[in-house]
This record gives sequence, C-alpha cells and structure tokens, in this order.
Amino acid sequence: MFSMDARCVNCNNKANFDIEKNKIKCEKCGMEIDYDEYIEQMKEKAVTLADNFQSSWDKGGF
Repeated sequence: MFSMDARCVNCNNKANFDIEKNKIKCEKCGMEIDYDEYIEQMKEKAVTLADNFQSSWDKGGF
C-alpha cells in the first residue's frame, strides 16, 4: 500500500491518502472521501479563506 499525508476537510488533522483506493481517510474523525471530492472541498475552503482575507484587508484589518 502506498499512501501520502493529506489534511482532513472536517477536523483539519492529518489524514491519509490511499493512492490505490483513491480515498482520503482521517483516523481521528473517521471522515472518508474520494480524492476528487476531497479536491473540490479543499478548493472551496481555499476560496473561502481568500474571500475572508480580502474582506479583512478591505476593512483595514492589517
């Protein structure tokens, strides 16, 4: 089995990407998700983070 570390989309802890099964699994919270869905959820988180940063910047928060 070949695997890599990932970040859990639910609890933000370290998760495991099982390349053979094409799944991300978090041992802490039990989240298990297909890789493609994982990528989509992480993209959404990145957009939200960028939007929040922009809002803070626009308000002079830095």
